[in-house]
Parts: sequence; C-alpha cells; structure tokens
Amino acid sequence: MTKRVLLLISDTGGGHRSAANAIVAALDAVKIGPDGVPLQLDHRIEDVAAHCTFPLSQLGPAYSAALRFAPPLYGALYHATNGIRRFRGVVRFCEPLYRERLRDLFVSYRPDVIVSVHPLLNHAALRARADAGMLTVPVITVITDLGRVHEGWLVPEVDAVVVPAREVYDRARERGIPIERIFQLGHPVHPKFEEVLESKRDLRMRLGLPSDRFVALLMAGGEGGGKLLPTTLALAKAKLPLHLVVVTGRNSALRVKLSELAPASPTPMTILGYCDNVPELMRAADLLVTKAGPGAIAEASVAEVPVVVYDFIPGQERGNLDYVRTNGIGVVALTTADVVRSVRRIVSSLERLQSMRARQGTVAPRGSSRRIAELIATMACGEPGAWRPPIARVAAL
Repeated sequence: MTKRVLLLISDTGGGHRSAANAIVAALDAVKIGPDGVPLQLDHRIEDVAAHCTFPLSQLGPAYSAALRFAPPLYGALYHATNGIRRFRGVVRFCEPLYRERLRDLFVSYRPDVIVSVHPLLNHAALRARADAGMLTVPVITVITDLGRVHEGWLVPEVDAVVVPAREVYDRARERGIPIERIFQLGHPVHPKFEEVLESKRDLRMRLGLPSDRFVALLMAGGEGGGKLLPTTLALAKAKLPLHLVVVTGRNSALRVKLSELAPASPTPMTILGYCDNVPELMRAADLLVTKAGPGAIAEASVAEVPVVVYDFIPGQERGNLDYVRTNGIGVVALTTADVVRSVRRIVSSLERLQSMRARQGTVAPRGSSRRIAELIATMACGEPGAWRPPIARVAAL
C-alpha cells in the first residue's frame, strides 16, 4: 500500500525546511502501516511561496532582509499580527495570492495527508483542501516553536496539532483546540542526532579537536549571521581555557574573515562553513553557544550539550528564551559581556555543567520524528473521521 504525504513549508529561515527534512527521514523508515500491512509513504516538500503571487512569492527574501537590516521592524510586525482578529485580517489578505495555485497543487498531487510546518500555512491548507474537494484528507500542524507561539500556529479546525513541549500544549488548550487533537510528540529532530554512538573522545579525535580542552561550539543557524562575529571575537579574547569551533553556515565572507583572524587569536579556533555533521559536532562539544532557534535548542537537548543563547529573532523566538530558562538547560546571555561571563562561570563549575546536561536529558525529544511519522502514517491510512492514532497523547501524561 502506498500513501502520499504533502509537507507545506516556507523557506523563511532554515528551521522549517530542517523540520520537514527530519520528518521525511522518519517517514522513510516506516514500512508497516497501523493495521500491520506493508506501507510505503511517498512524500513531497513544497515551499508554498513558489505557488503564490507577489508579494507572498518574495516572502523568503523579504524575511531574510528584515532580519538582517531591521529586526525590530520584524518584531513589531510579528506582534501586530499575533491576535485572533488581527491574524484573520492577514488570512483574508493572503487568500487571493495563493488560493488557486495551492488548490491546483493539491489536485495534481492527491495527498492522503497534508502536513503544515509553518504558522502561515495552516489556514491556507484548510482553504485549499476545501477548494480541491478533499475534505476527507486530514491536515496536521507540526509546531516547531517552543514557547508561547504565534496565533498562526493555533487553528482549532485542523485534524491534529503536534506540539513540542508542555508550554505549547498549554497555549493550544488556551486557544480552544480539543484535547483529543493535541499530541505532545516533541520537536522534529532529525533521527541522525540519535545515531551518533561514538564517545566524545573518539569523536574529537576523528574531528581533529583537542581532548584536553573545553570545547565550545558556536552557531547562528544556516545563514551564520547576526551576532556570531562579535560573540566569537569576545570569547576569543577572553583568555578562557577554550577551544572554539565556529560554524559560519552559508556566510562565506564570515568564514574567510575568521579564518584570517584565527592564527593570531589567543584562543585556538576551528572555523567551519556549512556542515552536514552537526550531530557529531554537538556530541563532541561541551557547550553550544547559539541563537535561539528552536531546532538548535531541541537538537542540543538530544545531544545533551548545554546551551548559552546569545541572540533571538524578535517576537518569533522570544518564547524559546523562556523555554531555556524554565527548563534549566542553559543560560540566556544577550550581550557579548554576558556571554563571556556566563561561559566563564560554566567552565569553572563542573557541577553546574553537569546539572544543565542532566536537565537536557529530561527534556530531550528523543524519537520525536519517529513518533510524528507514526501519527502521519496512521492518519494517512485512517478512515475519514477516524484520525486518532494509538500513541501517547499529552492528555495521558
């Protein structure tokens, strides 16, 4: 038996595509359906902006430009749309820009289940499903933010809402989503983060990292922007017993600049560009210094590496800061001076480091993508109206 899964994303930042890729990797491992019959899950990830007219067709570049040049303006826009009535206005404005093309996508692909991995696409998926005459096809929302999430994520009319944490579950209940439609399954972390079995010592030997120094891994998402440069320089000048591993992502100019500065740095540094071995790097590190991307925070929990969060996207990632603080998995330090002080305290207190690592172990979303894939498979195979898979719901916890 073959079922088709359509995953809807928007390439506004890299987190939504990464979440979709994690789910797809888990879908590929599903071979047996909920009724015990062999099952193949075909899947397709679609950037909905490619099916929109202007200005939504430029959503990705506009998002990147806003975060690079005017983060406060982006934050103001986030808050201005974060309300039931206000967001309905956004939905009404956007519908004519995608409605026909998204309907045509649904009709041509004929999905058995639709998965939204972006807050702007839940209403869009419901509208296009109705326009395509596919009301028996379930729509699943997979929420990737960790704190008090945006209104766009919370649509009571979808058939299932996957939440990554208790904080988001509580918000979904506040919004009126029926308890039987909420599944606390964890943030969709790629299965490869659980497949790293080498010891820290062996990983460092293979990666060319020292075994006798405290290793701090610095990241800023796939684009490698924001405060990564000043944060790196501040730690490099702090004369701490560190080895810095800096992942600059797609920011080739930053990689060149740091590579030129590294030989003269008082703190040894390994400078890397875009990497596909982040799971190994996290497992090899003692500490992750990162912006507040929910994917990086969730991945760090699986790797059991405490975090120092030094930056966040206004509005969108504010709740992730609260998640880090509330769960005791790291420190929020939003100035370079605070980052240096926080790292110094952690380096000098093995007990504090171990405490944060233990907390990582309690909140780590292990098996999250597998559980999400099981939910998707069950709903794809279910009879209309019978979309209640027999896996753990938060209501039973």
